[in-house]
Parts: sequence; C-alpha cells; structure tokens
Amino acid sequence: MINEIKTIVQNYLNNAKLTSLMVGTVAADGIKISAKLTIPNELIVGNLKRTIQLGNKVRLLRNHGGQQFYILEVVVE
Repeated sequence: MINEIKTIVQNYLNNAKLTSLMVGTVAADGIKISAKLTIPNELIVGNLKRTIQLGNKVRLLRNHGGQQFYILEVVVE
C-alpha cells in the first residue's frame, strides 16, 4: 500500500509543473529557454519586461503550473 501511495505522489510531482528557476535569452517572439522552447511574450510578467532588450540573458521564475513566468533579473556576464 505504501509503495502505491509513493507511486501516486511521484507521478503527480512528475506531471505537475512546480515553481522553478530558469535562464533564457530574450528573442523577438519571447524568451528562448532552449533550442526547442521559447516562452511567448504573453506569458512573461514583471517590471523588467519593459526594459529588457534582444539578446539579454535573464533569470526567470516559472509559476506553479507553468502558465506565467516572472523576470527576476538581467544576468550580466
């Protein structure tokens, strides 16, 4: 019984998009996280959204559920 409960909880955690920290690069149509994933501008929020420029590297906080991304900072290298 315990193993079944553990399996159910593990499956839930694998499928739920929990809050996480991400790094991406500002592109014309959103923020590019990887070669296959670009977050559209409609899902991005935060005070820095108005000041970021193409090519900036930013740190994002993904909201629980993955429907909203908050810009935490512009990463300076």
